[in-house]
Amino acid sequence: MPPAVRGLSHLSLTVAPIVLLVAAALGPARVVGSVPTPVVWLVASPAVAGVAYVAGLEADTALRTAESVAPDATDAATVLAVAAGAPLTRLLAVDLGLGVVVAAALVGLLADRLVPSYGAAVYCGAFVGMASPALFSDLLAVTAAGLVAGVVFVAADPVFDGFGGKLGTTAFVGCLVAALALGADGGSGSVVTGPTVLGYVFAGAAAAGITYVSSVRLDHGPVQASALVGLVGGLICPALPAGEGIAAVVFCASFAGMARPERIPSEGTMALAGALCGLLVAAAGSAFVGFGGKLGTIAFVACLVVRGLLAVAADAAPIALPSPADSLGS
Repeated sequence: MPPAVRGLSHLSLTVAPIVLLVAAALGPARVVGSVPTPVVWLVASPAVAGVAYVAGLEADTALRTAESVAPDATDAATVLAVAAGAPLTRLLAVDLGLGVVVAAALVGLLADRLVPSYGAAVYCGAFVGMASPALFSDLLAVTAAGLVAGVVFVAADPVFDGFGGKLGTTAFVGCLVAALALGADGGSGSVVTGPTVLGYVFAGAAAAGITYVSSVRLDHGPVQASALVGLVGGLICPALPAGEGIAAVVFCASFAGMARPERIPSEGTMALAGALCGLLVAAAGSAFVGFGGKLGTIAFVACLVVRGLLAVAADAAPIALPSPADSLGS
């Protein structure tokens, strides 16, 4: 891709999570019964700083790897794979009543088994398909959002490579663009408070760690590992107190667990990212309700923040931090 296109893809994947975080910080002021806005700002502000910091570190890589190569048939097939995953997930989630978590997880598992070369692309489309009917009322709108996400998926191929949540952020960008074009709004929500937040944090830490072990240590791969954790969470968690929220956190944290070890190097740091996923899901309850890719964007933020902390720690001490060049994985 030309440098300008690569730069735009980097910008879109940087701006989208910042927009979500700012909306999360501003949202509680409009929601009765939510925590005071300053409390959410205490969560959102450091996260914005972390995203901006790591995005700056990644900008040089994004532009340096850009090549003026024309899109080919594989790129077109990838765009279509993303677009196909979106309406398929909507049909399973809404028309068949499986719910968005179970539906997206099933689509990811099937894609990884049946079309492994396009598994990540279809899984990205599945996140678009998690958008609520209140946001996109028909399959045409969902598919349009999937097409936008597919274009971003191809353009952003080496950008933020190896970070968990990148697929979801790509889906979120697709939903944002489609929602703006259609004038769509997903509705309103509320911030989660009290002891439930602790449950979110623990669930996130566990889900991220399990996914990471399955993907990296057991070599099941990121799509299969995340989808399986999400499927189990989507089937079991709804029976628990605050179960629907816990299921969302588990799925969100599984996206963080898709990160490669040169980005998040250990189970401990991954558990930290998962815990942050739980905290951010609770804090962002009033922001972009019903948007596909929101959970993945939260996971992306969590991974960027943890990576930023590791980078700062490496600057402060003579510790070699792994770089993307240390791995040839996709």
